[in-house]
Formats: sequence, C-alpha cells, structure tokens
Amino acid sequence: MKKINQQATQIFSQIIDKMGNRSHMKLESTGYMPLTVELLSQSIATAAGLGKLYSLCHYYKLNGDLMRDPEMCFLVVDNRTEPNDFKQLHICPQMLQDDNYGKYEESIELENNAVLAFWPAIQHKHCVFANFWLNNLQQQGFIS
Repeated sequence: MKKINQQATQIFSQIIDKMGNRSHMKLESTGYMPLTVELLSQSIATAAGLGKLYSLCHYYKLNGDLMRDPEMCFLVVDNRTEPNDFKQLHICPQMLQDDNYGKYEESIELENNAVLAFWPAIQHKHCVFANFWLNNLQQQGFIS
C-alpha cells in the first residue's frame, strides 16, 4: 500500500499526538472550517502490523445536513520506537469523500478489521491529495 510522503507523515503525527487518548477532537483556525479528527477503528490487520483508522473532515451545514468538504480516512500503523522515527509510521489513505462533488472513493477495502484489497492507482491519487491537504492544514494554522 502507498504511504503519504514524509512531510505529510510528520504533520499527521502531530495530529495523532494532539489527540492523546481521545477518540475525537476538533481543531480550529480562524477563517477556516473546523477540522474534525476521529478514531474510527482499532486493531486492523495489515501487512505492516495492527493499524488504526482515522477520519479527518471539514464539515459544513447545507439545508440542515452535514456536508463533508472533504473527508479522508487514513489507515495508520505506528511501529515507532522513537517519536521521530517516521519511517516506522505507515499512513495510507483509505477513503476520500467530498459531498460537493458527489465523490466517494475507497482505495483500501476493509472487512472484519483486516485489509481485504487495495487499488494502487486510486491510492496514488489519494496520496497526492493527502500530501497537498495536510500541508495546507499546517499552513492554515491547524497544526503548529
């Protein structure tokens, strides 16, 4: 499975660290939609070890409905023995959804807490987007 780049991995690591033991949190930055971060699942079997599934999402309301703009889910396997050993932190995009465009794409299929399949071409596209988005989140002040 394809991982996000090292810079995006470091940014995502800061998000995980901010969560601590919580299952969800909201990060805010003036002038931007809040970023909701949720731990969706744990103990997912992967080739790299047991992983967790996280969701990052900007929500807004339209006619009373919550709209995702966008939401990405990431499969995270953290095998670090040192906090800055980012080569042992495997972060792979699993899903991208954007309600503005009616888009829903999975690049990793999960079933019964295990990776069932993945699609390299879609995952590559998701990695490109995630690398860009995570960098933007940092520049916009969500992550110090």
